[in-house]
Amino acid sequence: MNKYIAALFFVMLAVFAGTAAAQNVPSFIVDSEVDGTELIDFAGAGSINKLNIDRNQEFELRLEVTSLVNADNLLVRASIDGYEFSSDEDISAKYGPFKLGANNTKIIKLTMHLPDDVELDQYLLRIDLSDRNNAKDTYEYLLAVDAPRHAMKIMDVTFNPGSTVTAGQSLLGRVRLENKGQKDEQDVKVVVSIPELGLSATQYIEEVENGDEQEETEEFFMRLPRCAEPGVYDVKVAATYNDGHDTVGTTSKITVLENEDCNEAPVVIVQPVQNATPVEPAVPAGNSLRTALEVVLLVLVALLVVVGLIIGFSRMREE
Repeated sequence: MNKYIAALFFVMLAVFAGTAAAQNVPSFIVDSEVDGTELIDFAGAGSINKLNIDRNQEFELRLEVTSLVNADNLLVRASIDGYEFSSDEDISAKYGPFKLGANNTKIIKLTMHLPDDVELDQYLLRIDLSDRNNAKDTYEYLLAVDAPRHAMKIMDVTFNPGSTVTAGQSLLGRVRLENKGQKDEQDVKVVVSIPELGLSATQYIEEVENGDEQEETEEFFMRLPRCAEPGVYDVKVAATYNDGHDTVGTTSKITVLENEDCNEAPVVIVQPVQNATPVEPAVPAGNSLRTALEVVLLVLVALLVVVGLIIGFSRMREE
């Protein structure tokens, strides 16, 4: 039994040695997996089973690299070409340089991300294995990029009169959405809020069709508090879809300027008093009454005196 195992080992070693001799680089990839699913080398074949991956997600590429000789300065680079905006976001990942001893195997894990605007189509996942002195070896795997069943994206948030507004004024705006999923979305609820100011506004979009179609809300309206503190505030936008089961959100910012009317304080004007007439001390109420009675009494006495004089003069005439 041991003889059969030894013979099988030497056969496998010979196969690997022949494969290594055919390679440009003295190392090779013996296994490739995406999120645990084994990939089949495309190698120019015709119809072949394709691995389906949803866009706007990360996936892990696991590679087993083996060398039958001592190898140094090895570099692994994985890429998906054909993305329209690759100049801004290249779909690629790399590992190395690294060293690998004879008859050793190294596990390499690379994380790759598919943007949400990748066209729905089939692509080649290319893995290049190279070193410093030899031409690279390329391994190709066929992938099918699909869209998730439900997926919405907030494309744009615009404000009127702009992102700078004075306290007490009205803030208007619109939200533009794009359907990145497979299904049409009905009755999409869009809520715009400024939590620090206790403000919110809600609009509904009747339908956003699939196929990367876009729709815009009606204009929303919020009036800022008249004396809101000046500063920068977060404006939160949330779009709820798929019968309320999914929500996508984003945050914008506005700058609130001070309302000058809120800083007006009452002005007290103090004028000096000139040529003021001395004020006599107030007379108590009881003393005033007494003084008045004395005056009345004196008047009565004077009248009695006058009457007495008149009567006296009249009698003297009669005599």
